[in-house]
Amino acid sequence: MKVCKDVEDWIEENIEQEVRKQEKRCKKWPWPLSWLCSLVTFIVRVVVTVMRKIVRVVCEVVNVVINIVAAVLNFVLAIPIIGPLIKAGIRLGTTGVSYVIGLVDGFGRLIGIRTTKHLRVHVIPLCEGNIPLANQGHLEPIMRETARILYDRAQIRVHTTFHEPIRNPPENALRLGTEAELVLDELWLKGTWHQINSIKLFESNFWSLLGIGHPIIVYVIREVGYDGPGTVIGTSGGPFVDWVAVERDYVVQQVVADATGAPATPLSPFPPTVASPEVTTGVTNFDCAIPLNRPCYNKYVIAHEICHSLGLLGHENSNPGELMVPGRITGDALSPFQVGIIRNSPHVTFI
Repeated sequence: MKVCKDVEDWIEENIEQEVRKQEKRCKKWPWPLSWLCSLVTFIVRVVVTVMRKIVRVVCEVVNVVINIVAAVLNFVLAIPIIGPLIKAGIRLGTTGVSYVIGLVDGFGRLIGIRTTKHLRVHVIPLCEGNIPLANQGHLEPIMRETARILYDRAQIRVHTTFHEPIRNPPENALRLGTEAELVLDELWLKGTWHQINSIKLFESNFWSLLGIGHPIIVYVIREVGYDGPGTVIGTSGGPFVDWVAVERDYVVQQVVADATGAPATPLSPFPPTVASPEVTTGVTNFDCAIPLNRPCYNKYVIAHEICHSLGLLGHENSNPGELMVPGRITGDALSPFQVGIIRNSPHVTFI
């Protein structure tokens, strides 16, 4: 219903306020012009008030109908195999249209017009049973860094919302594959679980079907890849899904107090995050399964996976120091072409 309220507020702020200003100007006119002017503005005020109420009622009815239809369609999209394929087709069409429209933004940037765009991100850690893998306090540093990277490199302002960890998730939700394995996970019951959680989070609205302006969800999980923790740091289904997943030990810098100031919830032991480690020079093995004197934390991980979700599908032609390089990421550079791709994703909007 927020859209309807916004429309009503716009009418109030732009049309009705202008009518009030005209009423004041009418009083300064000589009679009978002042009387005639006041009569006209009174009639306009009545008409605008009635129209505002009609617009609000019609908007709410239409919004309810759309949300009912969207809820049914979102339920269909949660059906294994069928749902993900339909959703991928919808997103493919939406993404194509978005890139065509985005040519205007690209031309503007070529001639020096730099406009800030916006991206909404929801961060959701999972739990081992009832024990959270991380909380907001753990994840705030890397989300600040993610926001900095996307703004500095692509002038995209990130708006982050942190959510309570999901307790008692199914065991298989804590582990996700990559590439072909991720496709199979998305087509089967894991994809259903993520789709249902997305519906619950955003109350199944029409725009979530198209993905226009729809937030990206960052799930913090135990393991990415099926060869043990530390082999892969994150995974993304590209523009065909609304979420990415990252391994906990790569995105938690150190153990901190939670948002209330209470001691941090103990992290589950696989392997533990190192708090304030000593830096050892010459270390080249970054496998988290092996105890090291330097952390597995990598401040570029979430930005890297989000860029995959915004349309950067692969790692080709990426060099050390660039954000989309495979393996250990050591920099946040993006090419002008890559900037154009992520700025024109359907997830990224001007408002």
